[in-house]
Amino acid sequence: MSTTDTSYMTTTATKKSFVVTWLLALFLGTLGIDRFYLGKIGTGVLKLLTGGGFGIWTLVDLIITLTGNQKDKNGQPLAGYPENKKMAWIVTAVVWVLNIVVSLVMVLTGALAVGSAVENSQTVSQEDNGTAVEAPAPSEEYTVAPAPVESEDSTMDSSVPEEYRAAMESAEGINFLSPSKADFYDKLIFAGHSPEAAQYVLDNFDVDYKENALKNAQNYKDGWDKTPEEIREQLVSEHGEQFTPEEADYAIQNLK
Repeated sequence: MSTTDTSYMTTTATKKSFVVTWLLALFLGTLGIDRFYLGKIGTGVLKLLTGGGFGIWTLVDLIITLTGNQKDKNGQPLAGYPENKKMAWIVTAVVWVLNIVVSLVMVLTGALAVGSAVENSQTVSQEDNGTAVEAPAPSEEYTVAPAPVESEDSTMDSSVPEEYRAAMESAEGINFLSPSKADFYDKLIFAGHSPEAAQYVLDNFDVDYKENALKNAQNYKDGWDKTPEEIREQLVSEHGEQFTPEEADYAIQNLK
């Protein structure tokens, strides 16, 4: 009895934290710190030396962690994923948006600085040559704003609520993760879209869920060395990918 209890306590104690792994992957993934934490020293060193696989490996590891597929070196799942996954997705989305906004501000600031420097350089050059240059008088053709050009689908665009269009834009990024239809809906809700907007995306966004199931199945086979039976169970599980049995069967039949 004591031997059994000790084994259980040891197994539980070795489980790595999902929250810690996710935070390390999000903020220090380029240095491979998340893999060092999971005990994967070899790939951690390789990730460190390659700058997170030039950023690609960093992104892949973060996505694997967020989707609950990350394991420690012993193949153990991470502790605390179900209760923290929603928070992790939301915080990650906020961090990404802030990074994009900061990058855009820096680009615009740099462009304005370059433009100002060029203008000042031209002014100094003209003054050195003793040439006074007058600013051209505004022409009438520029005082009238051109009429907007209407596209063929402008009527359709204006008829779609802004909320639905925003959900369709979110769908582009979510589809990169190859989700099932049910998982697609859940991620749209997690991203802050209404159930009506999420349903609109499911009805109008072109997704091949069989191919998404195949991509997930191939990742399980290549990355985790799972058997076809284990892969199919993960694909259809309500705690896993939530694909339909037909989509899972298609994925298993087309594994390479």
